[in-house]
Amino acid sequence: MELIDFTVKPLPLKINISGSNMLLLKRILTVMFLLAVLPLTVFSQWQVSGGLYPVYQHTPSAASGISSVYFLYGMNHASVSFLSKENSPMRCFRFQTGALQAEEVSGQQDNDLFTLSDIQPGCGYYIEQSGRPVSYMWLIDYQPLLLQARSLSIDPEMSDCMQTRLIFEKTAPEIMFYWINGRKETVEREFILSYHTLEWNEESKSFEEILQQENVTGYREISVAAPFCNTDFTLSGDQFLRFWKIPAEVTSPLYEAVALTGKAFAEQHVRGAGNELDKETGELGGSAPVDISFAGYANYPVTTYQAWEISRDADFNIIDATYTDQNLNYSFEEEGLTYVRFVISNAMGSCEEIVNTFTINTSESSLKVPNVFTPESPGGNNRIFKVAYKSIIKFEGWVYNRWGNQVFHWTNPADGWDGTYNGKVVPTGAYFYVIEAEGVGGKKYKLKGDINVLRTRN
Repeated sequence: MELIDFTVKPLPLKINISGSNMLLLKRILTVMFLLAVLPLTVFSQWQVSGGLYPVYQHTPSAASGISSVYFLYGMNHASVSFLSKENSPMRCFRFQTGALQAEEVSGQQDNDLFTLSDIQPGCGYYIEQSGRPVSYMWLIDYQPLLLQARSLSIDPEMSDCMQTRLIFEKTAPEIMFYWINGRKETVEREFILSYHTLEWNEESKSFEEILQQENVTGYREISVAAPFCNTDFTLSGDQFLRFWKIPAEVTSPLYEAVALTGKAFAEQHVRGAGNELDKETGELGGSAPVDISFAGYANYPVTTYQAWEISRDADFNIIDATYTDQNLNYSFEEEGLTYVRFVISNAMGSCEEIVNTFTINTSESSLKVPNVFTPESPGGNNRIFKVAYKSIIKFEGWVYNRWGNQVFHWTNPADGWDGTYNGKVVPTGAYFYVIEAEGVGGKKYKLKGDINVLRTRN
């Protein structure tokens, strides 16, 4: 079979390119080069060993053209080889800032395995088969890049109610490699930051201390959400030392918490009277008096002040009442909207928080009186003489017979007359009622009228 040489020899052409087109030409050449060096197969692989600890493998972005970056801890007994899926001649090349500047390095091929004989860290390597690159890798010796963590402190000037700023002092040489097109990339050191904070437990209705762990990069300044309890911060890593199980951590002095967190709940007490309207509206409020139990929780002892504030103004420009109890039982007897919020602050007053604001909508009052009822009606419908009402805060009523004798008196609008007097059902006929009541907003009711008792025994 005849082999055809596809090598393209350059022609002695002179091309004048203006400065404005130079950038475009470079981009085109870069794209053409990347297409030319795409790996022939995904089944080939690098084999790297040596150093004092197991090899750490970092996978960069596909755009880099580098399949893997290998980290050794020291170059003791370092070995690099490439296993190919096809048994064909292989050549190895090494580069420092881009594959275009690669130089061939020596090695030995044994069937489908090529082993390098000259290994240098801080370089990229690629294998060539059939005149084309197969796979690229980068080799790094971590030992001269060893992290030395010196201290972790808290920056009070940059810490507030929302965040805590930490200062991480360290010696950490840059870890970098180059893409095959010559672009430099830095491998960020990754750390685990551990500290304690509080988390709400819905089941126990309390704030509980938990261990918080976050992945952070190794910048000098590290910002985290301000913890809700006193704690110290511990920074461990980097990722390479954790992988090799080499202890490397620093701990800050004790941090005194200033940040606040809280929970606030409201539960309305629902009355069971069937003749009271708007007693359940699906929201806080309805027929007055609206009785609500409020419960507040906060991160004590950081929180030193707590208060329930009540206002008819949604913006709380005017506060009508303040209660410093953790729990509050309150009866709302004013028509319209009332606002209640739970506020907390720390000892210095440097942090304040509105935990929650509740809106209570109290219904306007109404009072309606039926004019007939049947004490012995089958099935129990309309057997009690009751008013239909809402938002009535004072009530008193009387029922008289035709001779002016009082047969019934009641002071709770939820109650009613069962049509009896002295233990017996009254005779059929007309009776007279008088009702005096007061609704929310001071509205007065003075009602008089007849009530007809039907279908009773004589």
